Amino acid sequence: MKRIFFIHGDKGGVGKTEVAKRMAAVMLQAEHPVTLVDGDNKNPGLHAAFQGGKRDVHCINVMTPKGRDALFDVIAESPGDVLIDLPARGSDVTARLNQDGASEDGFSLPLLMAEIDAELTTVFVIDQTRSPIVALREEMKALPETTKWIVVRNWREDRAYTLFDTSQTKADLEARGAAVIDLIRLDPRVNDILENADDLNLITAQTSDKLSMLQKMRVKAALRSWSEQMEIAGLIE
Repeated sequence: MKRIFFIHGDKGGVGKTEVAKRMAAVMLQAEHPVTLVDGDNKNPGLHAAFQGGKRDVHCINVMTPKGRDALFDVIAESPGDVLIDLPARGSDVTARLNQDGASEDGFSLPLLMAEIDAELTTVFVIDQTRSPIVALREEMKALPETTKWIVVRNWREDRAYTLFDTSQTKADLEARGAAVIDLIRLDPRVNDILENADDLNLITAQTSDKLSMLQKMRVKAALRSWSEQMEIAGLIE
């Protein structure tokens, strides 16, 4: 069955695109059939990291009706899974994708999933603040009941996830069988190199002369750690 992945976080700066890039790296390294979609036309980080690879990255402004129509075509026509990096305020997009589907301003995700025999997985990235938890709770109400949920705790700051771990939202997620996984912090100096060089990602960085041996080892460790987290979540075997 085809899987559609929404990489979501609603607010900017939570680490959503970093999760999208790590997921893409693991899937591409394993030669898993996946189509990449960068829905953030203002800061297309996924496209910048993978634009020179074996598979194209579709840059689509999913905030517009025309962009959502283009997203529909990519999802429907992709031969494999589809990974979509939603922009900040992604809930504005998902609201347009969970309607009756008759108007020109969006489409019906439940109808599309049934038509192409696919399932929707929302990978929601949070930090230690309250606002991502509120956004997550609202999206759990808004998206189809058949949606599978994975929550990613971004450990860029070394402090506990007390708000989330003691929340009713987490209890509700566990009742739905959701997975909670962790994104470890990557050396900021390595992140800076990856952010400021085109076509550089956790795969290509391993052989790039722009990184030292130690930095390349840290890249490999980050990729290995994330691969293990994806296994925990059932995203890869």
